[in-house]
Order: sequence, then C-alpha cells, then structure tokens
Amino acid sequence: MGGLKGGGGRPARPAEAAGDPVFLGDGGEMGRLIRAYDWASSPLGPPESWPRSLKIAVRLMLGSRHPMFIWWGTDLIQFYNDAYRETMGPERHPSALGQRGADCWAEIWPIIGPQIDLVMAGKGATWHEDQLVPVTRHGARQAVWWTYGYSPIDDEDGVGGVLVVCNDVTREHRVKESLAAANAQLASYAGRLRDFFEQAPGFMAVLKGPGHVFELTNAAYDRLVGRGDLAGKSVREAIREVAGQGFFELLDGAYASGEPHVGSGVPLQFEDRPDGARRLRYVDFVYQPIRDASGAVTGIFVQGHDVTARVIAEERQKLLADEMNHRVKNMLTVVQSLAMLTGKSARTVEEFQATLADRIHAMARTQDALVQAETEVTEVCHVLKAELAPWLDAGPQVALDCEVMAIGPRGAVSLGLIVHELLTNAGKYGALSTPEGRLTVRCGPAPEGAVLTWREQAERPVEAGGGGGFGTLLIERLTRDLGGEARMEFLPGGLEATIVFALV
Repeated sequence: MGGLKGGGGRPARPAEAAGDPVFLGDGGEMGRLIRAYDWASSPLGPPESWPRSLKIAVRLMLGSRHPMFIWWGTDLIQFYNDAYRETMGPERHPSALGQRGADCWAEIWPIIGPQIDLVMAGKGATWHEDQLVPVTRHGARQAVWWTYGYSPIDDEDGVGGVLVVCNDVTREHRVKESLAAANAQLASYAGRLRDFFEQAPGFMAVLKGPGHVFELTNAAYDRLVGRGDLAGKSVREAIREVAGQGFFELLDGAYASGEPHVGSGVPLQFEDRPDGARRLRYVDFVYQPIRDASGAVTGIFVQGHDVTARVIAEERQKLLADEMNHRVKNMLTVVQSLAMLTGKSARTVEEFQATLADRIHAMARTQDALVQAETEVTEVCHVLKAELAPWLDAGPQVALDCEVMAIGPRGAVSLGLIVHELLTNAGKYGALSTPEGRLTVRCGPAPEGAVLTWREQAERPVEAGGGGGFGTLLIERLTRDLGGEARMEFLPGGLEATIVFALV
C-alpha cells in the first residue's frame, strides 16, 4: 500500500552467507534486505529467537509471488515481499522494513488501524474487496483501490501478528468504472431509442425469423392494426384478416431475397369494426431485411405511414379535376351555341358583342353561385338571386318568392340563362322598361321537378318583344335541355311565362 514517511529501521549489517537462518533463504531483493537487517537491535531480537509461527509466516511470504505483508507484535513491526514492494513508492521502500506500522502508515491508519486491532484482538480475519485506501507514492497522494485480507498469525500466547494478502486493483476498478459509465450511457441511448421508436409518427415493427414473429411494435403500428398484444406472435397469427391481400407474400419475398420492398398508397383492409364491415386504410411502407454480423437475414424491419387522408384527398382532387374538365367542355359548348345563335340575330358587330357579353356574364354569375355552394348542387333561389340581384337591390320593382330546392350544375347554368333572357326582354320591352312596372317571380316544386312563373305588370301598354325572336328560341331550347317546356304570353301589361323544368 504506502504511507507518509519512512524511518524506523536499524543500520544494516553485512550478510552472513553461512550463518543466516534457513527460513530467510531466497526471497529475492526483500530476502536479501531482511537477511541484512539488524534485527538484534529491534524489538524482535535476532531471527533465531523469533517464534516458530513468525518464521513460518516470513518463509511463506518470501516464497510467494503474491503481494504479502506482515505486522508482528504489539509494535506491529513490518515485513513484506518483492511482490508487495512493487506496489510501494520510494517514500516507503525500503524504510518500511522493520518500521512500526502506525509510524509507517499514519496517513491511512484511521482506515486500517481498526481492522488490524480487530484481528490482533482475536476476533477473526477481515476481507475487503475493491476498497479505496488512498496512499502517497511517487510524490503524490493517489486514489488506490485494494482487495485485501487481514488474517491472524497465531503463536503460543494467542495472536502474534497479522498476515496481509493484498492486490492493487486500481486498474481493474477504473476499468469497471469506465464499463459502468459506458453501460449507463448505452442504457440511456437505448432508452432514448426506445422512446424515439415508440413516439415515431410513422408505424414501425421488428419481425424475427422466417415466420415473421413480432419482437417490437410502436404505438402507431398498434393503432394501425387495432391491437397492442402482438409480441411473440407471427403476423399470420396476429392479423389473420390481412391474408389474401399480398402482404404476407411480400414479407416472405423480402426475407428470402434479402432485398427491401417499397409500397406506396397500398390499400389495406381490416375486419375489426363492431358491425363486421372492413376498415380500409392506405399505407406507404418499406419491408427492410435485417442482417446479422455474417450477412444472413434474421428478420424484417417494417416502417411506414398511414396515408389514408392523402390518398382520399388525391382521389377527390382527381374527381374534381375530371368534373371541372367536364364542366369546361359543357361551358364551351354552350358558349359556342350562344355565339352561333347570337350571330344569326344580331344586326351589327357591336350588337353581337354586347349581347354575347351579357349572356356570357349571366353564365358567369350562375357559375359563381355554383362555386360558392362548394357542393355538386346549389339552391334554385341562389341562381335566381344571382341574376335578379341588380333589380332586387334597387327597390320594390322586382319581387322574388322561391321555395328551397336543389339543382345540379348543368340545370343551374341553363336556368340562369333562361332568367337572363327573360330579364333582358323585360328591361327592353316589358315591365322593367318603365319606372312604374313591376315584376313578380315565383318558383316552387312541380311533378316534373319545379315550375317558374314570371309575371310582368305595367300601368301603360309596353312594346311587344317579338315572341319569335332569338331570346324566345333560346329560352325554349334551354327549357327542352332541362327536360321541361316553356309557355310564354306577351300581353299589353308585359310578359307572363310559365317554365316547367327538371332539377338536373
């Protein structure tokens, strides 16, 4: 071990080659130092007079390659061998030989003194494993860990001394400390990885062996399959309803080939709803083979995302795009027809431009009503209000009474054009051509779908609008497109019309 200071030895005497006791033979350097020491001037006296038990203990100590140390007598006079010498610094070797124990080890005596007293009192041996006993050696106080035992050396009068068998285990202690720190760090990393695995937004699972037995699943995977008791079960056993959808076969293929499989937007159905209906999900996923150190496939890592919302949104977007394409084609067809019919009735280019622009604007107003509805259908009254809005906002000249009825996009465009033509005629020739005129528009259900009544009233006769003009022809054509018919009567007070149409 070590200590604070040296001293306490007697001057050495020349070795006596023929006179040294046999039990002090050999022992390396410490054997020579013990033989050369002036024991006659010490409390122990010459070696020939030592108790037999001390001679045996010293002989045993010198012959051992294990670090050993002896305290003897009430003064605890010290002996040690070459192996113990290697644990000491120059502060104590060779001065510790023959020195009193309390003088040699003053800095650690509060630690070892009570242990020595216990053994000397005949209370048995002590054992200390990986014990910190700091000592001064090589100029510095060092933290040193020892594994050591104090055993009694008996003589005729009881316990005569203490035999120390020890080992400096500082290196092993520090290795254990480093390993413990590394293990704690690894445990921390493992805990964090478990947390990352469990809390990952995508679903994950680790499958073992060719039978694809669940080792680990995270919360997202448990939510996907609708259960959390998967550990130790094979995929074919745990989620039987997936059979026939190709996933088991893909796992088998990835395990056998060692090649990953990637799926995107793949439908996956489960039979876990209370009503027995199948629950449909769409998933992006990867089946990644897991290899051991030799490169052999030992399992499959499953990772992916539930992309059901994305797939449904994409399908809806495609449906809307297809619907928009269909509507645009229909609009272009209507515009083409309007242009052809307007061109036939217009007397000038300016009249053609103005009339066609008005009719296209009427279509645009109806289209706005459809867009604002944000559904496949819109309210009939929304279409009527969109066309009559300038007059409804201006005062009581126009009155609208409409019951709640839904109409499809095709019917809404045709109905808007019909009202536009009637309104244009009323503004040019009918009740709305004079400030005193009134217009009443009513719309309600009918066996065929719906009926629109248009009644104009003026206090003086108004100019007839020419019942056989383009506007009338357009109204009749649009009404036929709606699966209905139009009856119009041009009276002195204005037009009275009844238009029956289907809610298409």
